[in-house]
Amino acid sequence: MFGPNLIFRQLILSVIWFIRILSWGIVINSLLSWVLEPMHPVRMFLRRFIEPIVAPFRALTSRLNTSGLPIDFSPLFAYIALSIISSLLSHLL
Repeated sequence: MFGPNLIFRQLILSVIWFIRILSWGIVINSLLSWVLEPMHPVRMFLRRFIEPIVAPFRALTSRLNTSGLPIDFSPLFAYIALSIISSLLSHLL
């Protein structure tokens, strides 16, 4: 009934759910950035969890030439990376 395969499967499913929660956090934080100021308590709460994921992509996107547009593509790239990781993990099951 219980075995290494079941434990491995539950671990992978837990990681996939965690990645989905992070992905939704990125989307919600991005949408809230249009209507709430950065120091709003909800945005500060989300940023604590999302920033460690988005920060490496922000360092990469700082090199992109956005033609002077104030657009931050790092949440989009982080979301895509998390989606790829989630897809790869789901293929392990």
